[in-house]
Amino acid sequence: MKRLSGTDAFFLSLENTAWPQHTAGLVILDPSSSAEFDHDRLRAHLEDRLRYLPEFRRRVQQVPLRLDRPVWADDPHFSLKAHVHRAAVPCPGGPRELGTLVGNLLAYPLDRSRPLWEAWCLEGLEGNRVAILLKQHHSMVDGISGAGLSDVLCDLEERPAKLPAAVPDDRSDPERSGIELVARGAFSALLSPPRMARLVRQAVGDAITTLGNLRRDEPPPRPLSAPRTSFNGVIGRRRDFAYCSLALDDVKRVKSHFGVTVNDVVLGAVSGALRRYLTERDELPERSLQATVPMSTRTTEDTELGNAVRPMVCSIATDIEDPVARLSAIHHNMTVVKELAQAQKTRSRVEVTDVAPPLLLTLLFRTIQAAKLEKRGPLSTNLIISNVPGPRTALYLAGARIEHIIPVGPLTMGMGINITVFSYRDAVDVGMQVDPALVDDPWALVDFVQEELNQLLAATRRKRPASVGRR
Repeated sequence: MKRLSGTDAFFLSLENTAWPQHTAGLVILDPSSSAEFDHDRLRAHLEDRLRYLPEFRRRVQQVPLRLDRPVWADDPHFSLKAHVHRAAVPCPGGPRELGTLVGNLLAYPLDRSRPLWEAWCLEGLEGNRVAILLKQHHSMVDGISGAGLSDVLCDLEERPAKLPAAVPDDRSDPERSGIELVARGAFSALLSPPRMARLVRQAVGDAITTLGNLRRDEPPPRPLSAPRTSFNGVIGRRRDFAYCSLALDDVKRVKSHFGVTVNDVVLGAVSGALRRYLTERDELPERSLQATVPMSTRTTEDTELGNAVRPMVCSIATDIEDPVARLSAIHHNMTVVKELAQAQKTRSRVEVTDVAPPLLLTLLFRTIQAAKLEKRGPLSTNLIISNVPGPRTALYLAGARIEHIIPVGPLTMGMGINITVFSYRDAVDVGMQVDPALVDDPWALVDFVQEELNQLLAATRRKRPASVGRR
């Protein structure tokens, strides 16, 4: 029996109809590479590969009264037909039509009575393309483990001679009785006082480290100091989605010229886009926006699904107009928060989600939502910006060549925009999920991302300066 980790269970406790907590990948396929590709072949392909992904046949089993974290249990009624669907993109099948359809599909939560995933085959794209939208609950995967699904679901050639190297998992995790789960929950409760003591000691140590860093000449952001914007407010049930693709060579050229990282360049382009968007609406705060930038804590040996990340809050320098100076500031700010995260790093951390029962966390989030504290309370961050590296080689899905893999991250309380980035082959694909009541034109934002990258590229053609990444 496998119990969900504290972080995995957190996403279940956080979820409600306005805050669906699933991630997704939007895969654009060119079926012309395979005369045999169709919906039936896709479904047969998924059925074959699910032998290597037992997590996709297991559902969440809650502990009675939610006194402890839930467990994963085999779904005795698992049916692939309940998870694989098809739909048509409205004419003319362009990016905006696809984005609208994807937004509609993202708006509703996954069915918790089944394994927490579903796949949609979206037909009718311009150029005879096909899109696959794979939704999976955040309690199952994070960005890195989600990207790792490509090792099993995708192939390096149209007709692979060998199946994935992974061994099919035949272990059984049957549903448990309520009495057994309550008994295990009681045992877990007995362990809570020692864990709580560790949590308190850890929190004190983190606070001392944070205070020490705040005394630096150029400190990291103070807790709960993010300015309010028009996209920080009460999250509704509607969703919209926009996306774009940047040339990886362009991103690397800026990275090498200025001596920064790929992630810095992505943050610089996104920061500039947000600055333009807010400036056009006369809403740009004097203080810089702050973004949560997840940092993976996963080791190279860790191949399990689930979550292994630590959130870092970083100033993204939206108060700086010059794009090169902004990039320099972002590079410095990211260096500072990485040093803080490293200073707080321990081999085995205890989080609040490891101690608090799910019922208590759920009640806490419902209270926040009912009191509309999303638009009243102080903000620690304005949005989430996540960057996940992907494969450099071409991949195939059910025989069709994959052109783009566009990531989708969930919205959470108080933040009406999530920007997730995934690099695949020679492209950096940017996915932007928004609440349309808070962000009225996400397509303008993605256009600004490309324009901001173009400005940084133009700066590389001038006389070469000292690298901004060195101080």
